[in-house]
Amino acid sequence: MSEQQATSSPNRFYSFFRGEIPESPVAESSNVALGDQAPFMMGSREMAAFMATMSPEQQEAFEVRVAQHRGALRLEERRNARKMAERAASLGPKNLTRLDLPPEILTRIFLHLPFTSVVVCTRVNHLFRSVISSSTELQYYIHLGTSGLVDNPHYDLTVPERLTRLLAREHRWEKLEFDFDRNIDVPVVAPYRRRGLSGGFLAMLYQDGTLRELQIPNEADQDVKWREAHPEQNPIISGKRVYEHDLCILTTARRRNVLTNAAIHEVCIRLNRSSTGQPHSDAHGVISFETHGEFGQPWAAAECIGDNLVLILRDNLSGYTPDDEVYVFEWKTGKLKMRLGAPSNSYSLSLFLTEHIFILPNAATGELEYWRIPQHLSESTPERPFFILSLPRLCSHSVFHRIYCRAEPHPGPQGVSKPFYTDPHHAIIIFKITIYPTGTPQTVSDFVFFVHRSSLVEILETFSASISSDERPKPLPYDDWGPSVCRWFNDSVDGYRIGNITAVVGQKFVTSAKSGPAPLILRNFNQIDVAKALATERRISAVGTRDQTSQEPDQNGGCIIGELSGGENTMGSTGKGKEVSSQTHGASALKISSNPPAEGTDPSLSEPQLPAKGIVRSRDTLHDPTGCFENTVYSSLPYTVCSSQGEYNFSDILLSEESILGLCAVGGWNYVKEVRVLHCG
Repeated sequence: MSEQQATSSPNRFYSFFRGEIPESPVAESSNVALGDQAPFMMGSREMAAFMATMSPEQQEAFEVRVAQHRGALRLEERRNARKMAERAASLGPKNLTRLDLPPEILTRIFLHLPFTSVVVCTRVNHLFRSVISSSTELQYYIHLGTSGLVDNPHYDLTVPERLTRLLAREHRWEKLEFDFDRNIDVPVVAPYRRRGLSGGFLAMLYQDGTLRELQIPNEADQDVKWREAHPEQNPIISGKRVYEHDLCILTTARRRNVLTNAAIHEVCIRLNRSSTGQPHSDAHGVISFETHGEFGQPWAAAECIGDNLVLILRDNLSGYTPDDEVYVFEWKTGKLKMRLGAPSNSYSLSLFLTEHIFILPNAATGELEYWRIPQHLSESTPERPFFILSLPRLCSHSVFHRIYCRAEPHPGPQGVSKPFYTDPHHAIIIFKITIYPTGTPQTVSDFVFFVHRSSLVEILETFSASISSDERPKPLPYDDWGPSVCRWFNDSVDGYRIGNITAVVGQKFVTSAKSGPAPLILRNFNQIDVAKALATERRISAVGTRDQTSQEPDQNGGCIIGELSGGENTMGSTGKGKEVSSQTHGASALKISSNPPAEGTDPSLSEPQLPAKGIVRSRDTLHDPTGCFENTVYSSLPYTVCSSQGEYNFSDILLSEESILGLCAVGGWNYVKEVRVLHCG
């Protein structure tokens, strides 16, 4: 009985104990003893007649006693309800069990759990394992999570069809096998200045100002066609946000007055639809402004997420040292939301962590600056970053020259036309760092490091005490935040290019050899993939059937097992292999198997599966041959590595969610004659 029920009706019955009220004439006429819990209705005529025999003082005292009994009754009911609940809880497993629920209800419950919890439930009992393994929905849900993908509920495809496509896709990426290999000729062989790949479009900006775009085919027989644009002004950058806004951003710069020495430029940002090339209907027009500094040759970089567009301008011509300029626009209205400046050569690229927080790597200070974009008119425009991460400190004879960064896809809405897409929150970020010597001549050094976008977001919560909006925050030293979440490499590892920032998508990073035909190398920073490799290795180790195999090529995928170097010799003596780095940060506790043992059998007695992966169990130290850094740089972010069966010779390489793109050049690295599409799906 609830409290609301006890007070809602004025005509319900109440019971009184002996001696609490005087004898009722009604009770006397009916021979009912008041001490035996005689019932009265407070709104009845009998009760009214009974109370009429009382004096006003007696009536008041009687009403007080009635109210007291009401409270006592409610308290007693709550006590009884609590006792019943405690008794039911003590009988829980005996009388109330989830095992009695039908499989359909269990499936609905599992779909509301994190996919990692669903995997753990397969080890709870046979019923849970049977429900999960026999449900197409749950299998699709688990494989989405383990692959780092997000479902697109608006795509017209059934769950079994989605699962079939997903498993085939992941198998090809796991083995680095391609369902089709296609060559696409470039219409004009000419030197290009910049190239990029986003939203399934390859864009190449040539030195004569021509912009050529190609939509990457997803089927072997799909028609392809290059699209050309010839901007009237000098284009300096082109970018796309196809999935989010069907948006193409073309930025041009023109010197305002060539008759004077003042090198002030007029910058125009044109916002067109990527599908048609026409002005975007959501944009109010061209965004234009003049530079504050005098630029010899403006260089620009743009990022657009949601309604926000970040544009960096710096000079690309020696002899000019204007301050770098950073602008944040609301691209639909053209409103300027932020403007900031920094000494020359501080900023090169920006990167969004969330829709309203972006990072500016600062080469002048060797720091990663966190900036927040105002969301409302009432918010003040920030004048300084609110959080700063320091990179490893350099020696006195070295300085940071450039810091580039990239991560695909971008946070924010994903209007993709496919059944699933890569989770942007867990995408890997690549930072490429160029270090120049000072004083005595030395070799220019390049390094790269990888970190998950989610890690840089979570650092804000972990080190919230270092956040400051009133004054410039104190930078957080690298040793406090970096070694456990980063992985560093020298720019060159065994003759492979490591510093190509356009070869990163999701949690994957692909590399090709600097010269000559060689296998492609794919590094996967998906921590679930690491956990699967470790679990498989443990099963094989428990059976003891694969001893002393560190240098034996596996016949299933050309990969190797065993102790591999995590730094400069990642591929062993064969140049092919699959590697897993040492530390897993909790991921290894998730024992996921692509081929779990049959129900009712001991997992340790099952036939071991060939893992095609090795284990590196030591903390990695960065190879620093020229001694750029003041102290040893450590990193331990886990990853796996696999190599392709075929060998390829590319002048440049790019990575999309579905394909690896190899650029084939003639006469020079930027004279591309052919684009080779290796499609995985």
